[in-house]
Amino acid sequence: MSRFLDHIADAPTIQVADLLQNRPLTILAPHPDDETLGCGALLFDAAQMGTACQVICATDGAASHPASRSWFPARIARERECELRAACEVLAPNAAVEWLGHPDCHAPRDAASAEQVAAMIPPNALLLASWCKDPHIDHESCAELALLIAGMRPDVELQFYPIWGRFCDGQATGIQLAASVRAISAKARALACHRTQMTSMIFDDPDGFVMTQEHQQHFLSHPEVILAPS
Repeated sequence: MSRFLDHIADAPTIQVADLLQNRPLTILAPHPDDETLGCGALLFDAAQMGTACQVICATDGAASHPASRSWFPARIARERECELRAACEVLAPNAAVEWLGHPDCHAPRDAASAEQVAAMIPPNALLLASWCKDPHIDHESCAELALLIAGMRPDVELQFYPIWGRFCDGQATGIQLAASVRAISAKARALACHRTQMTSMIFDDPDGFVMTQEHQQHFLSHPEVILAPS
């Protein structure tokens, strides 16, 4: 556990319909798999309600196994895009999936990129982006990018979702989502699509990233969290 999780455990629980309020849903993900880890159950339940859903992935996630000789970065990037699309097919088959393809660890945070992404987002959408206190440069950059977008698009409501910040000591005002049982099951299937990150599929880089079973289980057993801008 962490101070963040201890703190957020007392946060109110909200139904998905009450969060969405009949608005389109756009998820800005730093990497392929963040959409599932942070918002997979929400995506599923939103899609089941007929909500227009969109996932925008900022980076190609190609830096996860830098020492691999069989999985060079371009191959990892192609595979991770396939994994993203497969996961979204499980969660929200009709979702618009936008692949920006920026290099891993170089998610944009500039005004020109914000204008580009802002033009993709439907009117009056709820925009969910990674939290600025997630300890990863791409998560921080996407949070900054989302703030720029919100400044350009006053019709869009911005909120955040934590990934790695869940396991740190930061605190924020937030809510917990009440997901359906079917949504949790779908989230597990979607997470399994991200094989490069969740399994030892890339076998020749022992120091490459693989999410621990403990962390995977956390994201499947704990409520998804939505944080208000601070």
